[in-house]
Amino acid sequence: MGILTRILGWSWKVRRLRKKWDRLREKALKKEGEQRKELLSKLDSLENNLRALEEQPLGRISRSRVAKQIEIELAEIKAMLKAKPEEFSEYMKAKELRLKK
Repeated sequence: MGILTRILGWSWKVRRLRKKWDRLREKALKKEGEQRKELLSKLDSLENNLRALEEQPLGRISRSRVAKQIEIELAEIKAMLKAKPEEFSEYMKAKELRLKK
């Protein structure tokens, strides 16, 4: 039962998300300029959700919603890390347009 709980248990998923977050933060710290600033701000806002998932007792449905949201945000951050500088500048322009609306 111990192995099955470790593989399928909730704490395993939270640890996996934290590990992904840590790795992406290390990669973001290596970037420079506006890209670094944007990545770190996204990671910092995501950390609050991750911390809530680790520390607060949540119901199954809300816990799975928060975890899925974190996974989606981490995938977006990973794509931003892989983006070329011109792709990142297009992202920032689109973000500015969204904020003006």
